Amino acid sequence: MVLAVFLIAGCNRERPTQVNLEGQSIPQFTFLGSGNLNEFSVYIVSPSDLTIGRTVESLSTDSFFTQPPLWRIEVQTDVPHAGTVENIGRLTYGVLPRGYRQTIPGEGTVPPSISSGKQYFFECSTVNAPGTRGFFQIIDGKTVRVQVNLPCLQARNGKEITVPCG
Repeated sequence: MVLAVFLIAGCNRERPTQVNLEGQSIPQFTFLGSGNLNEFSVYIVSPSDLTIGRTVESLSTDSFFTQPPLWRIEVQTDVPHAGTVENIGRLTYGVLPRGYRQTIPGEGTVPPSISSGKQYFFECSTVNAPGTRGFFQIIDGKTVRVQVNLPCLQARNGKEITVPCG
């Protein structure tokens, strides 16, 4: 009986969120994990985001990037539980899944196109399991994960300042 309890509990273990990137010029984010999607955002990485010595208001992602998100969806407040990332499966940039609302840009507005050669950041916030984040770019007409070396943050005189990582 004890073994059965451990086996059942083991089946319901928390699994961190993973995102695989697919798609051509319109990114598709394929999810794995046991968490419930709470919020998903896409930002463009601008040259000013890489500047050393820049003051950042807080440790939130919205404060770090110098431009607001291009696209953000959030679980609807009247929906009791966000869909698990695996039940959502694949999220296409600009396409609203059932049970979510688009908060940026305003509801019913098409988000800006993703441009080839520019770098983007996505953040997947989940409940009941760790979320994830990463960078992507459109290269040769395909959405691919890329590495971007953003500066780190360091507290100085009560402010967060961008500094070289390392």
